[in-house]
Amino acid sequence: MADTITGLTPLPPRLSPVAGLFAETLSDAPAGLTIAARVMDQVQIDCRPDRIESIALPLPAPGRAVSVDGLRLLSLAPGRWMALSAGSTDLMALLRECCGAAVLVDQSHGRTSLRLSGPRARDVLASGTGIDLHPRAFAEDRVASTALFHVPVTLDRRLGTATFDLHMARGYAHSLAERLIAAGRQYGVAVVL
Repeated sequence: MADTITGLTPLPPRLSPVAGLFAETLSDAPAGLTIAARVMDQVQIDCRPDRIESIALPLPAPGRAVSVDGLRLLSLAPGRWMALSAGSTDLMALLRECCGAAVLVDQSHGRTSLRLSGPRARDVLASGTGIDLHPRAFAEDRVASTALFHVPVTLDRRLGTATFDLHMARGYAHSLAERLIAAGRQYGVAVVL
């Protein structure tokens, strides 16, 4: 005999905390800041200095990033890089072919990314970090690990003067998105899922 419960409404499909936050964000002002959630494969590459020659990729210098064939490489520390891809390519398989003696650690399940763009992106970021984000000090393809509104992030300056990617542990995404939306409201915020 099966038990049946009547009168209960099924729960709606569960959304990620960031998606729910983004769905509630409204702005009356024209958008000076756009925040976009990004789905990316992220693989950490670790290699001893004496084996770096075995890596067949254009590894960026410290504090730098480089893009090649849909792949973004960030320098995180001496002997450590992060490879990012938003494409459908199997990033881990590609890196196994290119990285010789390096250790590869898939971070996709534990990290997430947000993209900030627009004429006020730099102003919003500057209100939450101590890094000098002026284009003379933090030019295109620069990378820094820092705290943004007390959340540890890897900040990646992308195209032009107004696009930044933020990479962080997944558990911090909701808190950081809330802070970015609050800081950007004075300029108008547009949110893209």
